[in-house]
Amino acid sequence: MVMDDPESVAHFHEGGLQNPGMQAVYDFGARAVDALLPLNGRLLDLGVGSGRALSAIVRRRPDLKVTAVDLAPNMLATAERLFEEEGIDGQIELVKADITALPDELADGEWDGVSCMWTLHQLPEVEVLRGALRQIASVRRKNDAAVWISDFQRLRDPSATEAMLQCVDPLSPLILRKDAMASESAAFTIDELAAELAAAGLEGMSRGHARPLPYLQAFWTPGARSPRSPIATSSPLRGAARREATLLSLGFSAKPF
Repeated sequence: MVMDDPESVAHFHEGGLQNPGMQAVYDFGARAVDALLPLNGRLLDLGVGSGRALSAIVRRRPDLKVTAVDLAPNMLATAERLFEEEGIDGQIELVKADITALPDELADGEWDGVSCMWTLHQLPEVEVLRGALRQIASVRRKNDAAVWISDFQRLRDPSATEAMLQCVDPLSPLILRKDAMASESAAFTIDELAAELAAAGLEGMSRGHARPLPYLQAFWTPGARSPRSPIATSSPLRGAARREATLLSLGFSAKPF
């Protein structure tokens, strides 16, 4: 449930900077949250990790105020350094907490949106997943908040992810590839996650998945406050990362932007 080994955290964080596929995933999430949140919105991010995904959101939406939660001290420390280096730490409050049992000040706070990105596969069993989804559903219900959930999806063929990574990113560190394969194999299928979301009170959410290989999935719903007026924003990505982002976006079966 807690990814906190220093070497794994360091490789994961560095991969987010160097790996075009991971940069594309972060860009995809930033575009999604951008499309769901109102101007000057307040976002509760559950499972911030080393901060790369949230950084992409905040750099795209400098109007947001964010509280970000994680249970891993090394992840939080890495995220704190990243936000300071990028000059966005003033927009983000970091909190060490369990996303399956949020402290009252977060559970009862006023939020325009709640996000949970690339975190649910870390939860060790279904009952723990249900605890996290109940927290998200409670925030949604109390605030009529927008919700963005993204994660890996478990594939039918366990060898598919390894083959894909070998094809698209053969030079990535072995430890990073092993973590990616373990994460994907530990994830829920899109139908499993849809059923758990409905049971937690998050029924009727829109959903989509990557194509042609459905190794990524996402669920979302808008909030009560209208999202900000669309603003044409060019992608900050270049080269291979920009190509990967374009392919991911065009290939996703459905998306909120």
